[in-house]
Amino acid sequence: MRVLVTGGAGFIGSHVVDALLARGDQVLVADDLSTGDRANLDRRAELRIADISNANALADALRGARTDAVVHFAAKTKVVESMEKEALYRRVIVDGTRNVLDLAEVLGARTFVNISTGGAIYGETPECAAETAPTTAVSNYGRFKAEAEMLVRASRVPSITLRLANVYGARQRRDLEGGVVAIFVGCWARGEPITVYGDGRYQRDYVYVADVVEAVLAALGGEHHGIYNVGTGVATSVNELVSALTGVLGPPAGVRFATARAGEVLRACVDPSKAGRDRLWRSRTALADGLRLTALAEGARASPFDLQVDEQAGLAHCGGEVR
Repeated sequence: MRVLVTGGAGFIGSHVVDALLARGDQVLVADDLSTGDRANLDRRAELRIADISNANALADALRGARTDAVVHFAAKTKVVESMEKEALYRRVIVDGTRNVLDLAEVLGARTFVNISTGGAIYGETPECAAETAPTTAVSNYGRFKAEAEMLVRASRVPSITLRLANVYGARQRRDLEGGVVAIFVGCWARGEPITVYGDGRYQRDYVYVADVVEAVLAALGGEHHGIYNVGTGVATSVNELVSALTGVLGPPAGVRFATARAGEVLRACVDPSKAGRDRLWRSRTALADGLRLTALAEGARASPFDLQVDEQAGLAHCGGEVR
């Protein structure tokens, strides 16, 4: 199969690229490298640098290509930043998705796998949200992802949308808001104290990246359509996450608490039952096991200089005083 992966040099996208190559697919990656990294990519994948929000530049970068399927990861993903840069987030998420859909038709794609958000699209979820729950996003990021989903549903290319919970694992950037596990693992590795925003009771559904890759590969089979949640159905607080990491790595150098950041929902959890009932996918990796695998992988690639945490990261921070 020939597969185009937008955002394929990023955290989750690069893991999908690896899995596609491992099963013998031909992989073309479109990425502007604004948050992706060439170092994440296997040399067998063909990289074409392109900004999905620029339709003409995207078409030029992929001129002459053919593809059987598209996996669309490319997006802006910072919840807090989306409230400050509304026009940018609309252009990349909404207009960018429209551009990729148009290109998918031109390139001859028969399957379109749209990567959306389960963590931001439902708003507060006192109960883990099923796909039938209303989309009541409080952030521009979540709102624009919902708009992008509508574009995907209206497209002539057969499609499936995966609403991902909070994904963690090796290669996750530590300066993006969803990267609390990566931030914490970096803190532990350096013997630095961790800083938690709020009281540590924020809850998220943490799903291991290898499990997400399996969901994407299953979606590429073309037998399932519509919207599917990809998560564990378990809401874990930041305090519980710290406890789980302590069980894997021993106690941290210290824990500090700082004022909560605006725009964060208190509880974000998705119900993945539909994916199981429809025999699309089930999560397999327990949190403790995923954290152990992540710590091993990140320990192998860590350096004293690779942790620069964006001050807009929503749930956690590493070391030093919080400004």
